[in-house]
Amino acid sequence: MNLSQRRTASISLRCASLALAMGPMLLPGMATAQQEDAQAAARQPRLVFEPRVSVQHTITNNARLNATGISDQVTEVSPGFLLISNTARAQGFVDYSLHDTYYARESGFNQIRHSLNARAVVEAIEQWAFIDVSGVVASQPISAFGAPVDGSPANPNTSQTSSFRLSPYLRGRLGSAVDYEARYSVQDTQTKTGSRSDVTAQDWLLHLGNKGSGKFLGWSADATHQVVDYSLGRSIETTALRARVSWAVTPQWVLTGIGGTESTNQLSPTQESHRISGFGVSWQPSERSRLSFERESRYFGESHNAALEHRTGRTVWRYTDVKAISNGLGAQSASLGSLFDLLEGFYTPLEPDPIRRTQLVLAEIERLGLPANVQVFQDFLRSSTTLQRVQQLSLALLGRRSTITLAVSRSDTRSIGGVLQLGDDFDASSRIRQHGWNLWLAHRLTPDSSVHANLGVQRSEGSLPGLETRVRSLVLGWNTLLARRTSGGLQIRRVVSDGVTSPYSESAIVGTITHRF
Repeated sequence: MNLSQRRTASISLRCASLALAMGPMLLPGMATAQQEDAQAAARQPRLVFEPRVSVQHTITNNARLNATGISDQVTEVSPGFLLISNTARAQGFVDYSLHDTYYARESGFNQIRHSLNARAVVEAIEQWAFIDVSGVVASQPISAFGAPVDGSPANPNTSQTSSFRLSPYLRGRLGSAVDYEARYSVQDTQTKTGSRSDVTAQDWLLHLGNKGSGKFLGWSADATHQVVDYSLGRSIETTALRARVSWAVTPQWVLTGIGGTESTNQLSPTQESHRISGFGVSWQPSERSRLSFERESRYFGESHNAALEHRTGRTVWRYTDVKAISNGLGAQSASLGSLFDLLEGFYTPLEPDPIRRTQLVLAEIERLGLPANVQVFQDFLRSSTTLQRVQQLSLALLGRRSTITLAVSRSDTRSIGGVLQLGDDFDASSRIRQHGWNLWLAHRLTPDSSVHANLGVQRSEGSLPGLETRVRSLVLGWNTLLARRTSGGLQIRRVVSDGVTSPYSESAIVGTITHRF
């Protein structure tokens, strides 16, 4: 794919993605306020639209997050909206904000940024033709060894990155025994920094299978083809044929055998063929607990995907361990936030309606003053394919007035793109390890006010001696409801970064007022 074709595909993809994501806003029956009593709850709409505006003022002694220590005051005005759709033909959400930032002393850093999380499934033809669409626009760290992203435009390690995905597909049944799916997807990721690649990926999938509902045996066969184009590197093509056979030992235990072949030019300029072999196991003893593990032997070695989740009356436990190829396609997935995903698992058995459950979870997060996107560290930008293993453990304990959230993460990322110098972190280090933890404590003082505290540590290490950065942060905050739909908050922040790459420290006071219409 040449540069002109890639730009044309990118523009078309973005327009189509935004049109589909915003499409539900044009449908009738839109509601603009949450129902407040049981009778209104029974008439809960299938569409919810909530505009908002936030004003944030920060007083910091280190606006650039570097060793210069230049103080400044920063004001940010952020209008936005949340749209949730659960109609018969469109299910999904759009969460958008515009951030207009003003610096009191260094006006050269003034800029407008965008943040977007959007995901939707549109049923174009009933029970046959569908379209998946998602979009993410967010600030991401350029280097694993620079200052972490905190929303500051003056941060030299920050770049706004956008990733849009469009995937039309057909799904149905052949006769009474075979399910089929034919899917095409295109995803385009672009970043404003010229030192990292823009990435465009196209995928084709043909799936045949029988899940074996009510039977002991199930099977599936997948034919896939992927083309990944890097603006600063070469194109990678991978074609694979993969078959699975599953055996339900008991209703709770399912075993899977995997076999196939794949061809790729990832490790050499020409296509090379390799065998695929593996196995999987899943166990679900109850609706509250589940365990799954899958392992494959592939051209780059071993890959695996493990997940464990358990819920009790007041807790949610989740552990994931994934080792796989990473194409650098939108390091952040379209989601309302990792804390939202964790708490939604707790509220699912309490509130089956997805819209009411979403409103319930978001209201609780806002009331406690916690960020929905609790992450130990954000994935950094890169310009080629990498082999990445990510392990994450998260825990939420929900009391009547207090909430404790702990997130622990570890990642190991290795370059497999050869000796090409592409300008990213892997020019100096063939392997980058990151690990850290983040602890959030929140307590409701009254029905309308709460206090919270956050303590976090993250460390990035390269393969060269001395290439290491450690960041420690402490945040203390207070939130209150100023009016029926207006909230305010005050935070005190302290951050210390050690390392030869970007040592700095920062102390800041942040005040925020948010009004929801």
